[in-house]
Amino acid sequence: MLSLQIDDARLSDLETWHAEQLAGLFRAHGEDFYDWLPWEGFEDVEGARGFIDSFTRGRGEGTRRLYGIWIGDELVGGTLFPSINARSRIAEVGVFLAASARGRGIVTRAVAAMLDWAFTERGLHRVEWRCAPGNLASRRVAERLGLTHEGTLREVFPVREERQDLEVWAILSREWSGLPPRQ
Repeated sequence: MLSLQIDDARLSDLETWHAEQLAGLFRAHGEDFYDWLPWEGFEDVEGARGFIDSFTRGRGEGTRRLYGIWIGDELVGGTLFPSINARSRIAEVGVFLAASARGRGIVTRAVAAMLDWAFTERGLHRVEWRCAPGNLASRRVAERLGLTHEGTLREVFPVREERQDLEVWAILSREWSGLPPRQ
């Protein structure tokens, strides 16, 4: 289990009983999230519960993880491993965060903790970060954490009925030296 305190923010497992909070987060910020995410439909409690439950099953199987980011009692976002392949020792990491919580280094430090966990606890070899080329904040996180831009997949996923390109960034276990000092 990964649990982390980042200043006044807390990162911990997102559980089924958080479905109402997740639905509320998507009702309040979904339009912003959906600019960059290929999935939607979590504004209602059942949709949010199904999303969380799929990650709960994946956690039990060792193939996925989902964490919530809270400031105080408010769920403001999440970080996730949408896929973990133990055989190939490769995972993908992702994040979503309410605009009101951005610009504080929460995502960078949360993803750094996830990379630490992936490489030290799980013994993974490679972690990928994928983002739309226009998502500059996401690109900056990848850069700050020392990931390498490996290429761009053209028109990979639909966002609001339009096909989007997807940049692939990655870091190998031997390249990861931890979060660089804050500037």
